[in-house]
Amino acid sequence: MSTLIQRQFLELKKQNSDSILFFRLGDFYEMFYEDAQLASRILGITLTARHKNTENEMPMCGVPARASTEYLEKLVESGYKVAIAEQIEDSVTGFISRKVVRVVTPGTSMEKGTLTPEKNNFLVAIIRSEENTKKNTKFSYGISVSDISTGEFRTAIFDTEISFFDELYKLNPAEILITSDLFSDEKFCIKLPKSHITPRKNLEVQNAKTALQEHFGLKNLEVFGLEKISLLIQVSAMLLNYLKETQKSDISHIQKITKYSVSDIMPLDAQTFRHLEIFQPIFEDENSATLLSVFEKTCTAIGGRTLRSFLINPLINAKKINDRLEGNEELFNNFELSEQLETNLKQISDLQRILARLVTNRGNGRDLAFFRDSFKVLPNLSTICQFAKSKFLRIHADNFIGLEEITNVLQKALVDNPPLEITAGGIFRDGFYSQLDELRTLTKNSQLWLDKFLEEKKEESGINNIKIKYSKNFGFCLEVSKLNIPKVPESWIRRQTLTNAERYTTEELAEYEEKALSAENKSFELEHELFLRLRKKILAHTNQIQKISKSIGELDVLLTFAKTAQRWRWTKPEIMQENKIFHIEEGRHPVVEKLSDTRFVSNDCFMNDENSRVHLITGPNMAGKSTFLRQNALIIFLGQIGSFVPAKAAQFGIVDRIFTRVGSGDNLAGGKSTFFVEMTETAAILNAATQKSFIILDEIGRGTSTFDGISLAWAITEFLHDKAKCKTLFATHYHELIDLAEKLSAAKNFHVSVSQNQDGIVFLRKIQKGGISDSFGIDVAATAGLPQKIISEARNILSKLESENLLSNDQPNLFSHFQLQQKNLENKKNDEKKCEEKIEDKKIITEKEQKILEIIKKTDPNNLSPRDALEIIFDIKNC
Repeated sequence: MSTLIQRQFLELKKQNSDSILFFRLGDFYEMFYEDAQLASRILGITLTARHKNTENEMPMCGVPARASTEYLEKLVESGYKVAIAEQIEDSVTGFISRKVVRVVTPGTSMEKGTLTPEKNNFLVAIIRSEENTKKNTKFSYGISVSDISTGEFRTAIFDTEISFFDELYKLNPAEILITSDLFSDEKFCIKLPKSHITPRKNLEVQNAKTALQEHFGLKNLEVFGLEKISLLIQVSAMLLNYLKETQKSDISHIQKITKYSVSDIMPLDAQTFRHLEIFQPIFEDENSATLLSVFEKTCTAIGGRTLRSFLINPLINAKKINDRLEGNEELFNNFELSEQLETNLKQISDLQRILARLVTNRGNGRDLAFFRDSFKVLPNLSTICQFAKSKFLRIHADNFIGLEEITNVLQKALVDNPPLEITAGGIFRDGFYSQLDELRTLTKNSQLWLDKFLEEKKEESGINNIKIKYSKNFGFCLEVSKLNIPKVPESWIRRQTLTNAERYTTEELAEYEEKALSAENKSFELEHELFLRLRKKILAHTNQIQKISKSIGELDVLLTFAKTAQRWRWTKPEIMQENKIFHIEEGRHPVVEKLSDTRFVSNDCFMNDENSRVHLITGPNMAGKSTFLRQNALIIFLGQIGSFVPAKAAQFGIVDRIFTRVGSGDNLAGGKSTFFVEMTETAAILNAATQKSFIILDEIGRGTSTFDGISLAWAITEFLHDKAKCKTLFATHYHELIDLAEKLSAAKNFHVSVSQNQDGIVFLRKIQKGGISDSFGIDVAATAGLPQKIISEARNILSKLESENLLSNDQPNLFSHFQLQQKNLENKKNDEKKCEEKIEDKKIITEKEQKILEIIKKTDPNNLSPRDALEIIFDIKNC
């Protein structure tokens, strides 16, 4: 490596110290020093070195430029930034320098291999503001979100840490930008998702405002609703500047900032997404499935991303939900309409990401063809929507109008299958541009001219085995063997000497060579210029294309909803704004039903505010309690994204939030036991639940002692009933709570029915009224494969405990403790007095019983006369 090249490398590396530098040297991207050592390990390529075994040794490795994409994608997927330095040649002096043309990061990558078509690749920027009061310190969080591959850009403020982290979990960003003060806050950083974290300097408000105004061409930011919101101005500018720094090109497809709020959607936390298995199964195996996997595949990549957006943002406005349901219902019932929509949607390419590639100078002729083929079906989509009955479909009709002119141009201009390379010709049809046709004709006719010229020279020279050869250095030449050199005319000019031949040219051949080669180069240059013109015409419609993409996504999701409902026999729910009743007839769990080899056993669920808002559900493990809990939460979830639901009928009001406390888990690294995690999750639910919330609890208090656990479960149940007053499904093995549910005015007992025979227990999976006190734990353990010796011994121990009266109704009788505790809280003095009276009564009763037992023990029934028996009765009565 020359000193000059080394100096260029070191300068660029200094400017991009946080990135692996792809340094272009000829046909390779080379990496040096630490970059080379790191990349060789990740990419599995050979590590070599320059100046080996000297103090100037330079570790190095490289990848071919033509195959660099694969290596680049692997580095980015591993969480690293890559700065790409290309060779730049000065057209006048020929001097070659290097320049970083873009920096690829996890959150800004537009490489196809790093992007999943059905998922957004979000980059998130975060700024935290602090407000000190006399009582405490209040934090607000400004967040900006962008997907450079689609042009999405939005921003919001969160006033609580809980809502802020809930939003971060839903976004699942590939990369997060945070200010330096936040980066140094370990407690904050440890809570962030597992994303690439990049510290950034915060901008002054005025500088931030100027940066936004310049990009969007605005005098102020009122059009975005940001003019007076400093936090959002700063965080948006931080994100926008980072995009410009990394792309180092036009990003005009980012045309607006959308200020959004989560007030009109249902907030959901990480544990709810996890427990309901929306995107990821709780247990990963070959048979696992998620709610997302239950839906039929969307027709477009845009629809796939929109489906995810619907799933993370359930609505809490009944009118908006019912608009979606109305459109869903029309597609569900009208097969011809849904078939027409599907046929046309399948012809739509990923317009958002193609547009982003064109804007950032990464597009090609094939991308233009994707637009052409997609634009051709837009009038059909407009007609379909225009004649639909539902409002949700009709409102999209006008969005598909307005691109007819550019569509015609694309159809006339482009060949059927344009090449990927945009500087080597072949993109445009013959007849599209006359000057291009002339240059192509000249290029195509060159072979005919050369053939005719060769025949003429054979006749002129008398040499029959002359050949025309072409080389990059010497151009077109007449090649003559050594034996025929004496026959060569004097007018021929020697150009090159070979081992067995000589090569010559003529004035005529040299003139034609210049003309022919010039025509081909000029045709390539003209095609490239025409490509840039056509691209500019398309980009003039950027805003319209983005609107079209939004409509395509929503129509595609609605079609997917309808197809899914048809496949799995789902039904349209009746959803009201007022949350007074929850009525599900023959409800099913969509994910379990998909995985099940047998017919799923459906169940009803009826709840209301007056006398049935808390359901206590008992029964053995594996009987279906957890499935029942989750399926009702999922039915609400599906209904509020605008989907049909897995039930024969469903009627419920808007739920403001779904809470779940299911299963067990720990955080040993954080010093948190299973029970502590359980209590933390439960506390979050109890503190946030409102009367409009829906809660499912699966086993509370099982991670501690029996008395502690029952006490907590008892108190939590009463709190949910008396204070929160929200609809709750509570599955438990604490059968002592059955009596509590009987005493609470709006609580009901239910159980999962089982059948028991000589072979064991059979799970019937049906939810029935009333509680049961048997968990069939030993039977379940036997089914799980516990050794028979242990099962037999367990049955003996259980029988012994029951016979010794240590168990009442198979469970410890602990109610007197709770009743006494309740009375003490109501009136301490009176309760103490009553307790003393009860204790006295208990002592007297015990003495009487003791005397009676002594009389009975002394009596021999076999030697008892009628008179003796009568006297004994009087003795007992006098005790």
